[in-house]
Amino acid sequence: MNLIGSLQNHIRTLKTELEEKTDDIQYLQNLNETLIFREHMINNELVDARAELLRNLHTVVSRRTMIGIKRMGELNSRPFRDACASKFTGEDCATKCAEICSLWEDNFKDPLWHPFKHTIIDGNLQEIIDESDTRMEELRKEWGEDAYKAVTSALLELNEYNPSGRYPVPEIWNFKEDRKAGLKEVIGYIIQQLKTRKRKR
Repeated sequence: MNLIGSLQNHIRTLKTELEEKTDDIQYLQNLNETLIFREHMINNELVDARAELLRNLHTVVSRRTMIGIKRMGELNSRPFRDACASKFTGEDCATKCAEICSLWEDNFKDPLWHPFKHTIIDGNLQEIIDESDTRMEELRKEWGEDAYKAVTSALLELNEYNPSGRYPVPEIWNFKEDRKAGLKEVIGYIIQQLKTRKRKR
């Protein structure tokens, strides 16, 4: 009888502990759901704030600034202008440069053209430019290394920022450090610009 009573007490104790743990689990699940919801709301606010900055940053900063808008995947035409200047003169140079840049922008939009290959870098699978791609080889041969690098840079940016659409997208950019700018630094920079303008008045 003593043994049975002891077992019943032990079962009651375990049952009470189980109920407490079930309550704790329920509390943690509710807390987790609340935190996920808050994180979602904060992320939405950050996305909205970044979109607002993209729409209006140009009204606060001048063209030659440390922070501004960069169109990711836009082809830099300067290397093509330089290459054309060595082959053509006057209007022919400008016309040819415009034609070549337009041709490469069309190439970017071609869904059947995928000048990338997969490779492992530092243990991670990454896409890099396939240097043996026919179009890329012809580009390097005909227009030189700088034009090749301009196309490569634009392709890599498009692949990172807009791989499905392959058209340039705006990004808030730190031109001084050549990287994407964080919201905190952009807001700090805008405040600094406004203070400078206020002092000049």
